Amino acid sequence: MADWIPPVLAGAFLVVSYRLVRTSGAGLRMAVLLMALLNAGVLWLLASTGPAWPVVAVALVSLVAAVHSLLAAAQALAARIRRVDTEGLRGLIGQAADAAGPQVVGVCVTFTGALVLTAFADGTHPEGRQFHLMPGTDCPFCLVEDQIRDFLGPADPLLAAYRTHLKEGSSRHLLVKRRSEREPWTGRLRDRIHYRVPAPARRPPCSVHDPLLGRP
Repeated sequence: MADWIPPVLAGAFLVVSYRLVRTSGAGLRMAVLLMALLNAGVLWLLASTGPAWPVVAVALVSLVAAVHSLLAAAQALAARIRRVDTEGLRGLIGQAADAAGPQVVGVCVTFTGALVLTAFADGTHPEGRQFHLMPGTDCPFCLVEDQIRDFLGPADPLLAAYRTHLKEGSSRHLLVKRRSEREPWTGRLRDRIHYRVPAPARRPPCSVHDPLLGRP
């Protein structure tokens, strides 16, 4: 076998693997882990069975493919995001609440102060489409709590749990769901380490949450 064939096959394998991992729906951490393992395995195999130049060549090809995949993933994410105002946000949530069939509504406040909504109501709002309410005059935490009250009831314990996490600096992701319109909504708070409470400069004044978050 010619010396150039193994590195060409290895480079092609890594390029195709990058695409498969990127389109598989795996999270960022899982995708990075998978590709790191694949790279380590392929480069080790090349290094142990031949000269050094194929390792360098395949590593460069892998780096270019990784940068291309990151840019493509960023473009795909941007294409799924639509900015809305407060009324538009409430309208989208209302559509999800009134739709028939299995539904999941996710709402969270990011560290930038934006409120992110993911509503899976029907074919018009497919899974993965995000709607962003950028920081403005409305308190984003109040908007999240409104969803707890509207979907789960004003006395649901999730409201107190949400405020407890806010006081600790964690902006939890609210998920409410039901399997059909005949069943009640259920909810939970999902933890993500990067969901931190935004800095005071990134959120509007709020008489409810400012004392809770230590801003007079």
